Amino acid sequence: MLPPMLGVENLTVRYGAQTALEDATVRFLPGTFSAIIGPNGAGKSTLLKTLVGLTPPSAGKVVFTDGGSVRDDVAYVPQQQTLDWAFPVTVWDVAMMGRTGRVGWLRWPGRADRERVAEALRQTGVLDLRARHIGALSGGQRQRVLLARMLARDARVLLLDEPLTGVDAATQEQLMALLRAQAGGGRAVVMVTHDLEQARRWCDHLVLVNRRIVADGPPAEVYTPRNIEATFSSSHLGHTHAEA
Repeated sequence: MLPPMLGVENLTVRYGAQTALEDATVRFLPGTFSAIIGPNGAGKSTLLKTLVGLTPPSAGKVVFTDGGSVRDDVAYVPQQQTLDWAFPVTVWDVAMMGRTGRVGWLRWPGRADRERVAEALRQTGVLDLRARHIGALSGGQRQRVLLARMLARDARVLLLDEPLTGVDAATQEQLMALLRAQAGGGRAVVMVTHDLEQARRWCDHLVLVNRRIVADGPPAEVYTPRNIEATFSSSHLGHTHAEA
């Protein structure tokens, strides 16, 4: 079995007196497409932000094995509404931001960087929009550009927060196929989503969250009526194992 690449151990995150996530332990393996699922306020985005280093743990820790580091090996796509889409940059500029960690702030991108960005834009279907201002894009086009920036980074772990929000059904299918292919290439892909059916169809690892990890494992084991009820019940704060 491949070693865990990124995960958390006994993670608790508090915002003041409010506990967003409590005693969570989960691993995300290379070559696996994982979905983090739960109701609003369940701690899904908190888990993702803690993994990427944007939110500090109140207790527990983030673990990265196999000689990796969050700084060098993790690419993160936040929710669209958290970004300033009026900022005066083009599609090409945004995708090139994915190379910053590789190039450095004080160096100009080289030919290899430009070729990698062009390939990322081609993979996500927006190469023809490379000169367009990001404020002129549709919701689906914006999501594709964010994915291109992520792919341009060449990270081993891809973290995405609600990548299907505001995207039409056809584009959702294309994006999920793209992420599935990234996992098939050996990356660990982790996605926060509300879409249970999409997650069950495309992902091979589900993490059900309701301020604790309710269940964690393959869809056939995790996606059960009891686990779903526990996940989406506002009164449930405990941990259960996956039910067959």
